[in-house]
Amino acid sequence: MQLPGTQAEIPHQARLGMACPHCGGPARIRTSRSLTRTYRQISFQCLDAACGHTFGAELTVTHTISPSARPNPDVQLRVAPPRKHAASANDQPCGPEVPPAAGQAG
Repeated sequence: MQLPGTQAEIPHQARLGMACPHCGGPARIRTSRSLTRTYRQISFQCLDAACGHTFGAELTVTHTISPSARPNPDVQLRVAPPRKHAASANDQPCGPEVPPAAGQAG
């Protein structure tokens, strides 16, 4: 049985990429298999022929950021707390101007 979201069903643009941990070059997925709906084993191969490193990785779904409109009752994930909005530097209140250090022109 092929689980939804297996590599054969993922469009090319959405495929996972990773850098080789040894040379830093791009690596491609050689094999990928779902063991559960939330866990996948992945084998990568470095595309730098001089390096040639092949390595394994694991991908685990750990939490929900935005709930599904079609939740699966068999999948139980913790819900992440909402992220705090990062204020832009322009949104910060203006404080008193810092005077120049002694001996420096302002």
